[in-house]
Amino acid sequence: MPRSCWPCATAFLFVVGLGIGTGRAVLPAFVLRFSDTLTTQDVSHQTASAVLSVSEPEAPAVSANSWLMRNGWKQIWPLRLLGAGTPLFFAGPSTQRYLRLSADDDYYIWTRQIDVDPHAHPVLEITWGIERFPQGAALDVNDRTDRPLVLLVSFGPKVPSPGLIPSVPRGLAFFWGETETVGALYTCIAPKNGPADARMQCRYPHVKYIALRRGAVGSVHTDSANLLEYFQQQFPEYWQQYQRVPPVVAVSFEVRSDRTHTVTSARLYSISFRAQPAAAAQ
Repeated sequence: MPRSCWPCATAFLFVVGLGIGTGRAVLPAFVLRFSDTLTTQDVSHQTASAVLSVSEPEAPAVSANSWLMRNGWKQIWPLRLLGAGTPLFFAGPSTQRYLRLSADDDYYIWTRQIDVDPHAHPVLEITWGIERFPQGAALDVNDRTDRPLVLLVSFGPKVPSPGLIPSVPRGLAFFWGETETVGALYTCIAPKNGPADARMQCRYPHVKYIALRRGAVGSVHTDSANLLEYFQQQFPEYWQQYQRVPPVVAVSFEVRSDRTHTVTSARLYSISFRAQPAAAAQ
């Protein structure tokens, strides 16, 4: 299998090895914020499109690794038996901090186990920003499959894999790309160059890469996705059999620039799982 066929396969197999449970939780909302200070604002409910703030002075950058581990996050790729993993930092004004995710010819994934019922809280919201795209990267170009930020939502039990390949859960991997088409699927697709029979990300065809936003470097956005709708679209056989979406058991963020050997930088403010608005639910 060409290297381009599994830009994330080696890493995501470790998500399952963390002993993810499949229980359900009933919560008014499940919100993960990335800040080393208490905030008086809910950035996920600000304007959906805004220029990255320059009105307030930047507060000093602060290491984020210890904070992440105290709050249930683990770096699962590269696998770290000891130490805190790739250095990450909080940055931004003191009133609106964010997790800066930079990569210089690097590749890493952090994950956190969670327990959320997508039927009670089907709306995924991500508040994020892109400062710099990896040069020449795209998920549909052979061996150039870097991305500044991917948010992976994992569902239910592991899906059996053939041979010695470890099993992983079904997943929806939403990413912010530079050239990809919003709403398009970028899993097991033919690359724009390379062998005609090559397919990318086919080690785990049940981890679906979907472009949620395109371009707009230098801005911050809150984007939403209805997990029930996306799951039914991407896993119709499961839905037809069970008529339910399995619980969300983990959420992960992935950053990669080692295929293009360039530099990328992104901001992550918050990840939320919310109930459907009453008007939309009717």
